[in-house]
Amino acid sequence: MAGVPDKNGRQDLADMPQIRHGRAASALAVAFVLTTVLFLGAPGLDLWASSLFFDPPGGGFWLQEDPAAKAVRSLVWNLSIVALLVALVGLCGGLLLRRPIGGVPTRAWGFILALYVLAPGIIVNLILKAYWGRARPSDVVEFGGALDFTPAGVIARQCAANCSFTSGEGASAAALAVSALLVLHYLRPRLPVWVRRLWVALALLLPIAGAAQRVATGRHFLSDTVFSVLIVFAVALALHWLFGRHKAAPRG
Repeated sequence: MAGVPDKNGRQDLADMPQIRHGRAASALAVAFVLTTVLFLGAPGLDLWASSLFFDPPGGGFWLQEDPAAKAVRSLVWNLSIVALLVALVGLCGGLLLRRPIGGVPTRAWGFILALYVLAPGIIVNLILKAYWGRARPSDVVEFGGALDFTPAGVIARQCAANCSFTSGEGASAAALAVSALLVLHYLRPRLPVWVRRLWVALALLLPIAGAAQRVATGRHFLSDTVFSVLIVFAVALALHWLFGRHKAAPRG
């Protein structure tokens, strides 16, 4: 049963949610290709999605300074920081005490930590946002700025740092959702049905709310958020394969 330690108090990732890695990888590859073709073939889709929240008379995005929109962004960031700290404590505590922390296997905490570091941290923020050069919606000519719009997937020189492609908040929200669902997998036997259902609903809502907030405030194009989610899923799939390859070695 998921989340239940053995007689020695140990858990491993042998009972992680079962995934057919080959099929999942193929599905993700198809999703990446179709998404790229869609936004390259119809670049106006990004502009159309952003235009829904743009106020020409006011010269800006009407939700840019909205308190509720800012609260959504803060919520995603704060929950992500909490998730990182909890995962770090769970990993270090599990390694030191040689037992699960909070009913979650040590390697599962390591999975969550690695997911955040690799996907939102390195791939999205340190590589793509730093070097892709795509201007943010609020900075392009179509929305009152001075920079050129470039389609998703096209490397540009319209932005020097912290650029639009891809979305850091979108990646963090997706990583938070994956992490929450993984933790729920181990805690499921201890939780009532209504809590489990609410947990799943909130986990699925986070990436949607995070992505919508970034598009609505003119900070990212729709494609920026979609690609961020796909990147997180791809990294999560790779880590699931890597962390779940072998059962924890028995002790004593």
